[in-house]
Amino acid sequence: MTVPIRRAALLPNLNKQIPPSLILSIRDLFAEHGAALVAPTCAEPLLRGICRDIRLLPEPALYEDVQLLLVLGGDGSIIEAARRTVGRSIPIAGINLGRLGYLAEIEPEEIGLLGAVLRGEASIDERIMLDVLVRHADGSETSFTPALNDIVLTNGPVPRLLSFELWCDGELVEDCCADGMILAAPTGSTAYSLSAGGPVLDPCLDCICSTPICPQSMNNRPVIFRGDSVLELRCMQTRGDNVVHLSVDGRETLILGRGDIVRVSHSQYRTPLVRVKKGGFLSALRHKFQ
Repeated sequence: MTVPIRRAALLPNLNKQIPPSLILSIRDLFAEHGAALVAPTCAEPLLRGICRDIRLLPEPALYEDVQLLLVLGGDGSIIEAARRTVGRSIPIAGINLGRLGYLAEIEPEEIGLLGAVLRGEASIDERIMLDVLVRHADGSETSFTPALNDIVLTNGPVPRLLSFELWCDGELVEDCCADGMILAAPTGSTAYSLSAGGPVLDPCLDCICSTPICPQSMNNRPVIFRGDSVLELRCMQTRGDNVVHLSVDGRETLILGRGDIVRVSHSQYRTPLVRVKKGGFLSALRHKFQ
C-alpha cells in the first residue's frame, strides 16, 4: 500500500464481545489520521452507546469508495469479508478477536499498528481463491462464491466412509475411500486440512492441496497440485440413505446427487490481505504453533 487511507469500512463480528474501548481507540486513531469510518447498518446496536460519528450504510453501498476493510473478529470473519467483496480488490486488515488469528494478525492491544496502514506504509499479500462448479447429472450447473480457504466433501454430520475419484486435468489421480476430501487453497492449509494431516503451505504460493479425511488406505496421501490445475471429484458414492455434502469455505453447502462432478480451479479473483508485522507468515506460524 502506497496511498494513505481516507475512508474505510469497519466490519465487526457481532457474535463477538467487542470492548467499547476498542471501538473508541479505532475511532480516535482514524480521526488523528484524517480518515473516515463507515459501518454496516446491522452494527447500529453495537455503536449506539459508544459513538455516533461512524456513518452506517447498507450493503453494497458500504463498500463504495472505501480503501480498506477493517474486520473485528477472527479468521472466519475475514473469510466472510473476502467473500462479500469478491472482485472489488479492497485490502482487508483484521483485528483478532478469535483464537489463532493466522489472517487477523493485529491483536487488540496492538491497535497502534493501524497507524502504518492508514499512512499507506503496510504491505499486501495477494491470496489466491478457488472457483467451484458442480456439474449435475441432469446437465445443470451450480456455482459458488470463490473460496479463500477450502472445499470439503463429506458424508454428512455422522462420519461414514465415502468413495470417490480425484482427477487432475482430465487424468485420474486416485480412487479414494475416506470420510471425505479437502481441497485447500494455500490460505486454508492451516485450517481443516492441517487438522486432517495436510501440509502447511506458504499462503502466497500458487497451488491447490488435496487432503483425504481419515482415508481407509495408507496410499491415499495429501497431494499438492500446480495453481493452474483443474481438479475434479467424481463418482461420489455412499452407503444406504446417506447423502454427500459439499461445503465451500464452511459457508455454502450443497447436497450432491449420483453422477454429479465437482470442479475446482484457480479463480481470477484474489484476496488482498494487509500485513504490518515483520516476519510475515513464518513468524505468525511459529507463534501460533507455540
